[in-house]
Amino acid sequence: MERIEKLRREIGESAKNKGVSLVGDGLGESGRLDRAVLDRQIQEILQEASLNPVSAAAMADQLDAFVACAHRGDVPGAAAHVAALLSVELDDLRKAAILSLLVRVSGRRQFEPIAAYLLEKRGT
Repeated sequence: MERIEKLRREIGESAKNKGVSLVGDGLGESGRLDRAVLDRQIQEILQEASLNPVSAAAMADQLDAFVACAHRGDVPGAAAHVAALLSVELDDLRKAAILSLLVRVSGRRQFEPIAAYLLEKRGT
């Protein structure tokens, strides 16, 4: 549960930084998301997980395993953890928030091949 709380604090701190939004200004006509919207969703997901020690531990374990795979360059392994994290019943906004969190914890460059792998597997 400590790992989830630490992640919540880090996301909270990053939300205070005034920077360029990911894309757009909120959920607009184009359907693109603002970083602040994603930050709020990530905070809510982590808050809900932290209320249940079992789900907090499971989420933290999945995130840790994902990061380890991503850093090793184990694309199929990391993709499996992405799929596991997204398999939980979530609406599209929350799934986007989970993906945003995964990009942040792994780094965009390390996430890109994982995303490409998932899209390729989805197409087959």
